[in-house]
Amino acid sequence: MRVSGRNLSVILMLIATMGVSLWLMFNLVIYGGNVGSYGLIGLFAIALLGHVTVVAKDTFIPVFLSLTGFYHPALLGLSAGVGGAIGETVTYYWGLSIRETLRGGIPNSKNDRVSEWIKKYGLLAVLLVAASPLPDTPIILLAGSAKLPLGKLLAIEVVGKVLWYSVGAYFGERVFAFMSASLGQITTSLLIFAFSLILCVLLYSDRLRRKVLSLPWILTEKR
Repeated sequence: MRVSGRNLSVILMLIATMGVSLWLMFNLVIYGGNVGSYGLIGLFAIALLGHVTVVAKDTFIPVFLSLTGFYHPALLGLSAGVGGAIGETVTYYWGLSIRETLRGGIPNSKNDRVSEWIKKYGLLAVLLVAASPLPDTPIILLAGSAKLPLGKLLAIEVVGKVLWYSVGAYFGERVFAFMSASLGQITTSLLIFAFSLILCVLLYSDRLRRKVLSLPWILTEKR
């Protein structure tokens, strides 16, 4: 089976994401969070790499939650949000994610509610998806095909991601602290990592995506 250059790049970035994540986790567990500025820099790096891989963008969440006890939620949100936004915007140039490559092309816009959504709401659709756990890639790909300005697209992604991860850090700190006290930090991190992988798979399911995007409060048809 031949591996395209794009897919090989994604695999290498995924390996790099896992490597940096493990390094940060090792320092957090063994040295009690003595990672200094490397914590935020590392978080930025793995958020960026994770979002570029598209299919594994949430695999940095265990490290993200582990850092909530050492940094303010706003700093964590800024670091992860900017990294994630840049990573997502890279797909603007790639044109196709791994899923579209394997399927042999960009989804048919006539049958995809995401395309209807972005045609109606444009950058507002990008903001709503960026500030939620929904996958950004379909929106970014369609934004590129619709020739939305890259600068505005990146700015909207940054605002949405920073907001999403800041809120996540604020509430995640309490959940992570409770779980760590009950199960231990390593066990908690492994459970969250497993949950992140499952979430990645579920969110990139065509059936689930169509169900979510067809909810009345998200997309209403004009009669």
